[in-house]
Amino acid sequence: MTEHESETEAGREASDEEVEADRAERLDPDNRPDSALVDNTDREFDAEKGMFTDEDGYDEAEAKFPPEEQGA
Repeated sequence: MTEHESETEAGREASDEEVEADRAERLDPDNRPDSALVDNTDREFDAEKGMFTDEDGYDEAEAKFPPEEQGA
């Protein structure tokens, strides 16, 4: 490895660290704007109660939306 290559690699590492710090800041939920879309694909939604199963009050909530009848 030449001296120029090691300088370039050191510059890339600093750049990678800056990119990672910027990414962590952008992904922090405290920095998320109110209008941001949120990925809920890892959460389970209960269509009868109209809420996610991990929400506060889920266990006490009553079903608001009855299941649709098939073949009506």
